[in-house]
Amino acid sequence: MSDNRGFPRSLVELSVKARIKDEWVDCKVLDLSVEGVSLEVEQPLKPGELATIEMEHSECMKKNQVQAEVLRCDSNPDDTSPRIFHVVARLIEPNDEYLMGALNLVHGDGPKKDRRNTGFGKREDGR
Repeated sequence: MSDNRGFPRSLVELSVKARIKDEWVDCKVLDLSVEGVSLEVEQPLKPGELATIEMEHSECMKKNQVQAEVLRCDSNPDDTSPRIFHVVARLIEPNDEYLMGALNLVHGDGPKKDRRNTGFGKREDGR
């Protein structure tokens, strides 16, 4: 299966709040790109459902809100309490401040762990 993403996702550790059905819930970002996000949340979400994600201010990203559409929601196979759900969402027209912060996290020196292989983005001549 090939990866058709336009932008790579990087593992980051961010705590965020998501507004789902008029309620703010705490969640954790698993990975992030300029066009999508993976989250851990304590309630199931349906594909197509909309949410507002509020990023807290950190050294790598300013406080910001972005709109997201849920693409997939999977339950954690471990029977933990409370139950944790893995949500993958597409960002809807993210604003410039978010884009700059996300690019800084994904490509800059921010706290991340890149999922790409080490040759990603390099030309054949090694540059």
